[in-house]
Amino acid sequence: MSGIDVNGKILVASDQRGEAEALQAQLATDYSNISVSYDPERYVEDFERLRPDVLLLVFNRIEDAQSYYLGLYRFGSAAQQHSHRTIVFCGKEQVKKAFDLCRKQYFDDYVLFWPTPYDGSRLPMSIHVALRELKQARGLSFNERQLGDYARKLDDFGRTLDRRLAEGGMQAESAAAQLARNGERLGEAITHLRDRLAHGGLDDAVAVRDAQKLEKEFGALVEQIGPLVESGRVATEPLRQWASELQRESSAQLEQARSLLKVLGGSVARRVLVVDDDEFSQKVVARILEREGYEVIFAGSGTEALNLLRKVKPSVILMDYMLPDQDGVETTRKLKQTDSSDIPVIMLTGQSSRDTLIRSLAAGAVDFVTKPISPQVLLAKVGKYLEL
Repeated sequence: MSGIDVNGKILVASDQRGEAEALQAQLATDYSNISVSYDPERYVEDFERLRPDVLLLVFNRIEDAQSYYLGLYRFGSAAQQHSHRTIVFCGKEQVKKAFDLCRKQYFDDYVLFWPTPYDGSRLPMSIHVALRELKQARGLSFNERQLGDYARKLDDFGRTLDRRLAEGGMQAESAAAQLARNGERLGEAITHLRDRLAHGGLDDAVAVRDAQKLEKEFGALVEQIGPLVESGRVATEPLRQWASELQRESSAQLEQARSLLKVLGGSVARRVLVVDDDEFSQKVVARILEREGYEVIFAGSGTEALNLLRKVKPSVILMDYMLPDQDGVETTRKLKQTDSSDIPVIMLTGQSSRDTLIRSLAAGAVDFVTKPISPQVLLAKVGKYLEL
């Protein structure tokens, strides 16, 4: 499989130098930019310096791979700021656990410990797929929240355009009607002037010597004014038709655009990430939100949440104050240093002390929901920050 994709940076992290270097040599046929990291004291330093596109976790136990990856988030910043993909190695007895961790999006993929002579192309292909997905993800210009914002802006623009076009059409019709009325009034005024002149009503100002000639001249004047007024009215007709046609055509196109944005961003714009290690709390929050049509995703730790946010962009994050690896305040502080910094974080806490509130706000949280959770309060606060 030589020549798959040599542009990506690959880091092999392991607790065994020999295994890391052997894997590096094995992959050199397909990939040219491969580094190794096997010194525990330099794990974080290596990742921060190299910023790999694909991270291969080659540890004897999955628990050690988890500990390594957790350390990248605890003691460094690149893991949360730099988009990458993770592939964890596992033995046959740990395939189920590896699958569960990937399903939870803690890792991206897993492979059985090499060597795997029956499927030697499995690992290079996994790296190739990871690099391809990463390239596609980096090429996306809009996250889900932005799509929701654009959908609302498009809807506002459509409503404004419809209103303005309708007003323009009405104004064109009003102008045409007013022009016709003005023509009639002008004709009446000329007729009135003719009659006064013909019957001597203005003898002190104008002397009429030939009444028939006066009648003829005024009749010609009225005949000239009529076509002029009509031509003015006709001139407004294309404007009225243009406004009407543009309104009709733009309405159909705007509706199509709204439908597309709804498909792309409508449902995900109501996605909520719940960061809580308590399964009962997860179920309570999920039941409240899902009844109102929200999509709910979960992370059981701060590290899992930060890793998940590299791949998905919820509109709101509900962050438990107490987490098993790092507390909600520290997790919030770290995510505010990433591309997810614009996502509102609402802290879930059983503590309402002043210190808890100050620490949470200082880290970047925007609001709080105290436990036990009130459905009305939770829905009101989530809805509030979805509208911003």
